[in-house]
Amino acid sequence: MNKLNKGVLIITLLAGSIGANAQNFRQDDSAGIGMTIIAMVAIFLGLILLYLVFKIIADVAVKLSKKNAMKAQGITDKNVAKEKAIGSESGEVFAAIAMALHEFQDNVHDVEDTVLTINKVKRNYSPWSSKIYTLTETPRRR
Repeated sequence: MNKLNKGVLIITLLAGSIGANAQNFRQDDSAGIGMTIIAMVAIFLGLILLYLVFKIIADVAVKLSKKNAMKAQGITDKNVAKEKAIGSESGEVFAAIAMALHEFQDNVHDVEDTVLTINKVKRNYSPWSSKIYTLTETPRRR
């Protein structure tokens, strides 16, 4: 038996056993409670995995940001950087900057009333919108 035939045989046996297991699972869990619990566990495990991945990425980003801040100020010692709190600005500073930018951009226009006035305008006839000119003439038969 060559490798291709062995692979096909293995896949066929696995597919058969999966189908048999699915039939047994359908008979044993006719209400679907077991499938619901399995699905919920899979979703929560996926969410936990995503949380851990994002947490690791955030930690790496913070470390790189601190490293770049140290390089910008010419500091090579990590203890000196901790004493000067380089790269760890408080959230209050960022909140104040964001509020100032918001206020600056929000006050660009004058305060206006929100009253809308709609005037109905009578339109004059225009041959540009007339459908009679868009129709083609029927050809003459000779």
